[in-house]
Amino acid sequence: MLATPFQAPLGIGQLLDRVFRLYRLRFGQLALTTAIFFVPLAVLSALLLGVAMSSYFDLLFNAVDLPTMDEETLLRASGATIGLSLLVAGLALMLGALAFLATLAQADATVNGQEMTVGASVRIGLSRFWTFVGWSLLVALIIVGILIVIYLGVFLVALVFAGLLAGLAALTGGNDLVAVGAFLLIMVLVFGLIFVLLLPLAFLATRWFVAPVVILTERCGPVAALRRSWRLTQGSFWRLFGLLILMSVLNGVVLSLPLTLIQFFAVILLTTQVLGAVNGVLTGLGYLVNILWYPFLALTLVLVYYDLRVRKENLDLELRIRALEMAVQPPTLPSP
Repeated sequence: MLATPFQAPLGIGQLLDRVFRLYRLRFGQLALTTAIFFVPLAVLSALLLGVAMSSYFDLLFNAVDLPTMDEETLLRASGATIGLSLLVAGLALMLGALAFLATLAQADATVNGQEMTVGASVRIGLSRFWTFVGWSLLVALIIVGILIVIYLGVFLVALVFAGLLAGLAALTGGNDLVAVGAFLLIMVLVFGLIFVLLLPLAFLATRWFVAPVVILTERCGPVAALRRSWRLTQGSFWRLFGLLILMSVLNGVVLSLPLTLIQFFAVILLTTQVLGAVNGVLTGLGYLVNILWYPFLALTLVLVYYDLRVRKENLDLELRIRALEMAVQPPTLPSP
């Protein structure tokens, strides 16, 4: 562990190097903090979804052989499966938020060279839970609003392009080659437009990158956390955007892709009698993967937060002055 955590601004390579070193150094404590939430969730989801999906797939399989099966039975089975899936999803959101906040608290202590018990980190996470929920809802509403605007924009552009395609077809007398070329061109333009319209989401994700850490460490409300993160990330957009891409690739390719491939081949190779149980187990394994991911994510967010404070607020100088004052301060005051 470094004696002085924040000495100078960190480049992306330096920051990731420090994340991996801290990850290896304190993995047991960080993973335990995350595991107390995700292990019960994984076991519960594997049992509930495995049983529910197995029963549902059995009914569907039997319905193929017995077309006269009561539709009400199928509807009840579908409702039970959907209800259990929603229950597990709700528990996953709640326990995932608590695990994330508790792991952030552990990561903050780790980065600052302090010791924190798992119980203390859980208590800190619980104290900021509803603020984090409010922040999540606020961000979700903003994203939904942006997606609605994007959808309307793409729909209007698609109508215009459809009109252009119809006009080209009329001008060319229904020539198939011209129609195919025009259609391909329009599809390229539509996908390019979707990409451009999604850029605001990437921009907001980058500017709000450290808002969860602000909620925890500075005990801000949802709106104040967004504003604070916006100020801290000013001038560091491209560096943080590149880091965000790297983390997305790491999470998607290294952690999520293997389970996705297993699930894909399971659908192809397994019979319906065992597919439900396997899907339940894979869902549980998906939650267990977070035990590896959350510590890395938390350490990265915390280090980025302090690095931004070094860049924007000279936090390194403040810490050095504080350390110097403590070094020259006498251990006890002289008696009168």
